[in-house]
Amino acid sequence: MVRIIAAVLSLTVICAASQADDAATVASGAAEFIAAMQRTRTNVPEPADSVALKAYPIYDYLIAARMRRDLSGTATEQLDTSIDDFLRAHEGLPVTRTLRHQWLVSLAQRGRWEWFLPRSTDVTDAALICDRLTGRLATHDLDRLGTEALARWSMPQRQPPECAPIFGWLRAQGLVTPMLQETRARAALAADNASLAREFIAEVPAERAPPLAQWLQLLESPAAAISRLAAVPSTAVEPDALVAGFTRLSNSDPANATSVLPALMARADLSADVRAKLQRALALGDAYARQPGAVPAFEQLPRDVLDPQVQEWRARAALWAGNFDKAAEWIERMPPALAAQPRWRYWRARAIGANGGTEAAALYAEIASSRDYYGYLAADRIHRAYDLNIRPTPDDAALQALLAAEPGLIRAHALFDCDMTDDAVAEWSAALAASPPPLKVQAAHLASRWGWYAQAIATLAQADNWDDVPMRYPRPFTGVIADASKLTQVPADWILAVIRQESLFRKDALSRADARGLMQMQPATATAVAKRWRFPVPSRDSLFDPQTAVPLGAAYLHELLDRYGNQLDLSLAAYNAGPLSVARWMPSRPIDADIWIENIPYTETRGYVQHILEHIVAFAVVRDAEPPRLSSLLPPVQPAAPVASAAP
Repeated sequence: MVRIIAAVLSLTVICAASQADDAATVASGAAEFIAAMQRTRTNVPEPADSVALKAYPIYDYLIAARMRRDLSGTATEQLDTSIDDFLRAHEGLPVTRTLRHQWLVSLAQRGRWEWFLPRSTDVTDAALICDRLTGRLATHDLDRLGTEALARWSMPQRQPPECAPIFGWLRAQGLVTPMLQETRARAALAADNASLAREFIAEVPAERAPPLAQWLQLLESPAAAISRLAAVPSTAVEPDALVAGFTRLSNSDPANATSVLPALMARADLSADVRAKLQRALALGDAYARQPGAVPAFEQLPRDVLDPQVQEWRARAALWAGNFDKAAEWIERMPPALAAQPRWRYWRARAIGANGGTEAAALYAEIASSRDYYGYLAADRIHRAYDLNIRPTPDDAALQALLAAEPGLIRAHALFDCDMTDDAVAEWSAALAASPPPLKVQAAHLASRWGWYAQAIATLAQADNWDDVPMRYPRPFTGVIADASKLTQVPADWILAVIRQESLFRKDALSRADARGLMQMQPATATAVAKRWRFPVPSRDSLFDPQTAVPLGAAYLHELLDRYGNQLDLSLAAYNAGPLSVARWMPSRPIDADIWIENIPYTETRGYVQHILEHIVAFAVVRDAEPPRLSSLLPPVQPAAPVASAAP
């Protein structure tokens, strides 16, 4: 990469015409590489590697994959030596990472501590850390071993099975004291991790366990536990446990929390600080559930608990209640850094305007040129055109040719073409880690030219460049999106906006919740939608195929739009959080859509809806169309969904 920077500074131009001569060879190598990787993954006998395959720029990834495959069989000292030689020869390169991890796991499982310990000094994986501690124990390296092992044992998180031997040694040495057991259980309780706390409390001596068991009951069954404490004020309870349980009750059943709060507040053993925390929990619970008592509850809060979370949610509660005087007052009282956010600048103008204030137009004008959700809302209020501040970045073909010739980016390109995207990202990141922003901008152009849109967008962000809107809003998968739009009558820009937000155009995207593909559908939902629309029932892996994923996602979005009377904001919220959540958020009266969106209690879902609306505007602009106004996309939210046909 230094070579490239020097070339740019000296204005050297290098011709890349020779790359075209190798195109056929590269294509042949890619096909052979993919076939060889598939044979390796499925343990199929392999022919001798051809010259073209050995010359392919990511041939080393095939060698590493074969070594990982062999580790899953009967590992030998010869294999260990081969892997060690490979890792040394490729030290610091991304190709080593998965292989190194799997090899260290294998060495630990085989007890080859003389190999494992000197090669694992920098591990961060919890299982390997415990393997290292076990290896030190096995080799009698006891210096500070008890201290380090106790630090791992004390963490309020579930540890992997590899920790069992070293934890057993700690107990055998008498290093796990009753006080430490109690401290660990308390840490899990304080983290609201009830299931882990239950495991930890089981190890606490009986004489120390009752307060911890009471705290656990407050987390697991807050309604019953809080009711007992309210009915019998003499029952002792730790303050942190009471606040934790009452917070859970307030979030799940604010009406119940409201009914028991007076009895709790009457307890003689509560400090002023604990009373304030209980009031805070109830006010926030009321606000999340959009209860009528939220505004009065916030008004009664002591100043000590007016943290940013309270300051934001009391303003939202006032907006939901239609109390614009109070909303304006509370926004004015926000700390300057919070009040300066576009969100609260917009709502300040909105509250002032609702109260007839003449300065609202000027306040809207201050943010109406912003390329974001609140800027568009403000522009709608003063009937101003949207300003996306589009500034395309320079497109330097010569510099991109230099970048494309860098070994790390050659590998990244080949990996991307072979659908090994995670490895491609690792190579890309390593190659560009120390690059200045102008070079990263040209790298983004290069990724976009390759069709690697997620990496182009991410690289622009790393260069702190947000104004090249056309590059940040590409339109891939044109045919399948057009067909899905025609079939479902969901506008193509809306489908693109969901894809961009859900997967950033990565067809192989996979979430922790097993949502898959471009539109991040869970297999069960995809199967149900397919049956209703008489599509072929998808397999789990077929959701990574755009030809399968896009029609199913568009069909599901169509169902949600039907369910909610074409209210886009409700449909998007349901796509993200599920219809059951949206059912809890429905108003009892018609309410302005911007107020409804602002009061979505899930931060992720609120941002999700807002970002997709931003994307819809941008996708229209990059195809030279007049963007839809948010005021037209967001009519008032009605109290009840007219149709209930879509599956949750």
